[in-house]
Amino acid sequence: MLAEKIHIDALSEIIRKLTIVPIDDVVNSSEVSQAQMQINLLHENDDGYITIALKKDNTWIQHHYKVDELKENIGKLICVKDANIYLSPNSFYKPKRRIENIRKLNSLFIDLDYYTLEQYKGLSAEQIIWLLEKDYFKQSVPPPSFIVISGQGIVIYWLIEPVPYMALPLWNAVQKFFLEKLKEIGADAKSIDAARVSRLSGTINQKNGQATEILVFNEERYSLRDIQENYLPELNDYVKNPSVKKRGKKSKVVKLYNLYSLHHARLMDIVEIQNFRKGYCRDENGELVEKSQRELMCFLYRYWACCFTNDLKKALEDTLEFNRGFICPLPESEVRSQTSQAERAYREWLKNEFENKEKKDVEQLKIEIKDGDDKKKNRSGYKYKGYNYKNTTLIGLLNIVEDEMKVLKTIINVKEIKRRDNEHNKVKRKENRRNENGLTKREIEKLNKIITVKELKDKGLSQNEIAKMLNIGIATVKRYYKQIKEEFQNSLVS
Repeated sequence: MLAEKIHIDALSEIIRKLTIVPIDDVVNSSEVSQAQMQINLLHENDDGYITIALKKDNTWIQHHYKVDELKENIGKLICVKDANIYLSPNSFYKPKRRIENIRKLNSLFIDLDYYTLEQYKGLSAEQIIWLLEKDYFKQSVPPPSFIVISGQGIVIYWLIEPVPYMALPLWNAVQKFFLEKLKEIGADAKSIDAARVSRLSGTINQKNGQATEILVFNEERYSLRDIQENYLPELNDYVKNPSVKKRGKKSKVVKLYNLYSLHHARLMDIVEIQNFRKGYCRDENGELVEKSQRELMCFLYRYWACCFTNDLKKALEDTLEFNRGFICPLPESEVRSQTSQAERAYREWLKNEFENKEKKDVEQLKIEIKDGDDKKKNRSGYKYKGYNYKNTTLIGLLNIVEDEMKVLKTIINVKEIKRRDNEHNKVKRKENRRNENGLTKREIEKLNKIITVKELKDKGLSQNEIAKMLNIGIATVKRYYKQIKEEFQNSLVS
């Protein structure tokens, strides 16, 4: 037992001090190359934190590194032959592997546990890939960028041009679409969490001693929007304008996209409330206090995390970490027990019918479904199962004040909606005034960029920093600097 603990401590030391720990064993260059290839394919030019994780029996250890640190030192982990090693396909803006910390979404991915299905037992990974190429790729789903043969199943990756966390609802919708299309061949519903980790190529699967290998098809990156337009065209209008209102019946895909978008926004809001209050809670008098609402906030976090990620285990892990963000956290056992209703409510939510129904079926549902506080009517009169709180209810339960609403996405009142509308209209009026000056669309865009460059220059940013932030060339920034200087000198003369 003591020897095992010493070994676990040694593994922990390696993964947490990867950049400085010495390497003792001879490294297999082929295995290291495979691991580096996977890291490079997923994270080239990624500026976020990447999770590297190690599992030995029931012990889980993870740490976060920048891409260059990881690539240079990954051989030290490849030397560990008695543990499973995992890598996060996406990155995080701080070293915490939680959905709300996503920095960049670099790929779409699906785990295929084909060996769990009777008709595919005994088939090799190569035979399954042949079947995918024959019946699925270029038909149900796009051709993959690369596949990791994980020693038991396979993981399919589609590289995408990196997108920030704001694209998470769309990314999630495409993931669930791929999952549905590949479900009949063993797609794992737990594999589509944006914060997940998956097996690293060049390592050994400890369940069966098989090596993990990478098979590259195409290193070109897809555009997430192109995939959506080609495979989920019914979402076009909703992706372009999230606030669009369309009459008539919506498809199941649209309904789910809207609900997942809401769950994600709610999740981000509950984290923002905790951050805004710096870990404190707010009482009914509007005062910040150490103990109040913690149980409710943890429950809401766990419920919305379940609904968005469909991963109950990860939702609980993240809820426990969210709880640690309070000045005075609840005991872990209390969080587990007092928020367990979130999982039951999530299972109820899964029972919802999102398919369009005939009028007679809707009328029957109205009769069959009992009224309840946890069910919210849609326009047909059908009540959604699960917890579907109104904004006014959440504002009251969480004692949200006006200053807090200004930083939230969805938990806002009518007054805040009007304030945002007024701000939006002010910007529109400014744009219209510029149009009245006879400027073309391109001239307006250029003028706006010059204005932005001047504002950033006044804030003390360097030319290189401005170019990087605005994604324009340094020569363009220099040209704008010259233009700003000339206009300033002309204003002095006049």
